Amino acid sequence: MAPPSVMFVAGDVSGDQHAAPIIARLRATHPSVACFGIGGSAMRSQGFAPLMPFEAFNKMGLWEVLLHLPFFLAAKKRLIDAMDEAKPLALVCVDYPGLNIPLMKAAHARKIPVVWYIVPQVWAWKKKRAELLGKYASFIGTVFPFETDFFKGYNARVSFVGHPLVEALRQRQAAAAPGESNTGPGPARSLSLIPGSRRQEVIAMLPVMIDAAMLLRKRYPSLRVSVSRCAGLPPELYQQSCEQADVELFEGPLCDLLGRSDFAFVTSGTATLETALAGVPMVIAYRTSAMTYWLLKRMIRVPYIGLPNIVADEKIVPECIQAHANGKELAAAMIPCIDSPELRRATVEKLSLLKGVLGGAMPSMEISRAIGEIISAPKPR
Repeated sequence: MAPPSVMFVAGDVSGDQHAAPIIARLRATHPSVACFGIGGSAMRSQGFAPLMPFEAFNKMGLWEVLLHLPFFLAAKKRLIDAMDEAKPLALVCVDYPGLNIPLMKAAHARKIPVVWYIVPQVWAWKKKRAELLGKYASFIGTVFPFETDFFKGYNARVSFVGHPLVEALRQRQAAAAPGESNTGPGPARSLSLIPGSRRQEVIAMLPVMIDAAMLLRKRYPSLRVSVSRCAGLPPELYQQSCEQADVELFEGPLCDLLGRSDFAFVTSGTATLETALAGVPMVIAYRTSAMTYWLLKRMIRVPYIGLPNIVADEKIVPECIQAHANGKELAAAMIPCIDSPELRRATVEKLSLLKGVLGGAMPSMEISRAIGEIISAPKPR
């Protein structure tokens, strides 16, 4: 008989970071339960056992996925085989719907309960995914309060569990030394460039952001520019661009960089919300292949692409998308906030309200509790 286990699948850097504290809490309450599947260094640090190298999963865009389709098909087969071998007590899907939806269906067919954490953006596109999750998952944990409405009327139990970035922020604030605080708006001193967590994002966005930063440096000669390196990507991906522009390559945690930042250029994704919660005014940028953008334009149902604007239901910070994601337009979008202390103060105040919208729940506790209830429930004979 296979030992008790829970299978996790988190295919990108954000998912790895958000799943790690769940595994830590689960192992504390259920020490005999092994955790295995797909995950990165953060999950491994909590005793997680990966079945395959993590880096190969970190792809984005339709074309990129199609180029690596044989890999993903092989990975799906490997993971389903692992389900049959290990017979886990539950499957925990952390975002990553392209792979996790077929795995969820396979688990359901094998009567393995599914916990889904960080749902696909069904409010933006592909409403069909809400139906799939509602039909096949046992528990759905949403990270935005408005997401729960999309899953009402389905079989799955759904709950807003809080956002992991808010939980992480609260933990950092609790650990901070007395008197540590953000001094608030002042003269422009520091600009951070946050080009993304995937290789393709960095290749596409880092040169654009550096072009914009150099235009701003001509206008503000004392401006300090730093580039955030994602821990899962090699320094070589950044070094040449940084050296040519004479800007700092920051290799520490993003939260540390944001703590000293006055402004930021950020590639659309989870980092925009982390930047917003840190109270840093930003310009959101995004550029993908022409084919992917053409498809997205026909499926996206919301007026914004950046998470801070979506959560606020208001354009708090500028967005430069596709053809508009160039150095000149990024710089132009940033200048008003740099030149106007009043605009910057108003932007910071609106960003600060997002914490209230996202609430104070601790998702690692809520999700680990949901997993614990599922794996401890009596099994039907």
